[in-house]
Amino acid sequence: MAEYRIDDLAREAGTTTRNVRVYQENGLLPRPQRRGRVAIYTDRHLSQLQAIVRLLSEGFTVKHILKFLTGLQRGEGLVEVLDLAELEELVISPWSNPEAQTMTRQELEMQLGRLDGATLRRLVSGRIIEPTDDKDSYLVPDRRVIDDFAKLISRGMPLAAILKTTTAVDKKLDEAARAMTRAGHTEVVRQRGTGWYPSNDVELAWAADLIDAMRRVSRRSAHASLDRALDEAVRAELRQYQQEAKDKGAPAERKA
Repeated sequence: MAEYRIDDLAREAGTTTRNVRVYQENGLLPRPQRRGRVAIYTDRHLSQLQAIVRLLSEGFTVKHILKFLTGLQRGEGLVEVLDLAELEELVISPWSNPEAQTMTRQELEMQLGRLDGATLRRLVSGRIIEPTDDKDSYLVPDRRVIDDFAKLISRGMPLAAILKTTTAVDKKLDEAARAMTRAGHTEVVRQRGTGWYPSNDVELAWAADLIDAMRRVSRRSAHASLDRALDEAVRAELRQYQQEAKDKGAPAERKA
């Protein structure tokens, strides 16, 4: 196990010796071993100091970190330590109500056509299906997606093309979702300050109301934006198709 003097410890963790002493005085960092008048720190001190520096950079206060570390030493989970169980439930509860269903590979193939190993892996990576303990069965988080895929396939569109399209759309939607949640985080910090968390029922109700409002605005904005973008994209594709048909001498039925 490596050993450090206070100057070396601070340098490795990207902080100052003064901060190390402050963290010790506040109970965040264990006391070092003593060899005469020299304080000796170990890898354990370094790991904990790096965690403290990282948490402080994320906006937590010394008080929050002390409560967190003390709770962990008692074997408590992060949610219990920070008294955020109710808020966590609000944040992680699903924003949609999909029709989850378990389907066998045969049932999937009846709707999607033959599924080889590569296609199954693409369906899994695209979160269309999820493996189960039964190698021939899959959990379908949203049965409606399978039904919609089947409708496109019945109209002649290959499953590979559908997956390519939905993968591209999912990537953009993930980026939009992150932007929306960052906006919510920014608003909490603006109104309540960095590192804030609810400490009573009134503050919890405020957080719940903000989360609910963010959900509604985000979903409606996303739907409206997607509808508008689809309308514009369809018109653009139609104009291009008609122009190509005209260039080839095939009469276009109508102008865009």
